[in-house]
Amino acid sequence: MKHDSITGITEIELPIAHGEGRIAVRELGVIDSWQKKSQIALRYRPREDGNPSKAAVDNSTLLPFPDNPNGSLANIAGLGDASGRVLGLMPHPERFLHSTQHPQWTRRQLTGSGDGLKIFRNAVEYFG
Repeated sequence: MKHDSITGITEIELPIAHGEGRIAVRELGVIDSWQKKSQIALRYRPREDGNPSKAAVDNSTLLPFPDNPNGSLANIAGLGDASGRVLGLMPHPERFLHSTQHPQWTRRQLTGSGDGLKIFRNAVEYFG
């Protein structure tokens, strides 16, 4: 996932833990409205080369599984309300607060904080 306006975060890796949850709207104009109001906080992106493709920002093109693991429209992974105080996420930052929570932490030799902690630290900085 990528988002350039979240302070200090350009890319994060977070676990997905869901059943059927995803963004679904009856009219695509709703997504256009969210986009204009900067309410789309995070989007899934292709994993292959690390560069967002046209599909990652196009409202009508879905990334395939596993890049968009739940089929969320417009590849939306996080959506904020109009006030900017509520953030709904499909990924679960609380499941990757420490490096040992990553399924490949020993293979990747990860240490310290996990990417999920960045979301919470960012919120504390913003509202603190």
